[in-house]
Amino acid sequence: MELIRAVRQAVGADFPICLRISQWKLQDFAAKLATTPQEMEAWLVPLAAAGVDVFHCSQRRFWESEFSGSDLNFAGWAKMLTGKATITVGSVGLSGDFLAAFQGESSTPSQLDELLRRYERGDFDLVAVGRALLADAGWAQKIHEGHSAELIGFSKEALATLS
Repeated sequence: MELIRAVRQAVGADFPICLRISQWKLQDFAAKLATTPQEMEAWLVPLAAAGVDVFHCSQRRFWESEFSGSDLNFAGWAKMLTGKATITVGSVGLSGDFLAAFQGESSTPSQLDELLRRYERGDFDLVAVGRALLADAGWAQKIHEGHSAELIGFSKEALATLS
């Protein structure tokens, strides 16, 4: 909290502070900082009070619920608990199911449908795309223009080509 307060003081009230946070570890997908909404509230609310304006909430898969009994994901819980804007991220655009929805090929609910449902419900304010953009810097433009067949898929080998 001291660091956030110091940053807030240095940048002023009109400069947005965005903090990327995660509940999981790459080495242990089941690891959680908070196992209940109350535990999450205990560490998020003080960060918001210290000056965080936006929480960039990373999770392995955006469509997975953070806690049982609710379909809210990490960003949804962060927004509900703090009242601050949130960004969701986690496997956005990495499945064929997600891309098929852009091409009108999917008649079943897709990841895109789920992303839009949660967004329209107000669970989060922005959506981040990570690995798909690492593999293909033109990902968003190709999706926007309907050129999903031209997308370069993500692989761990792609990380070696980035400079």
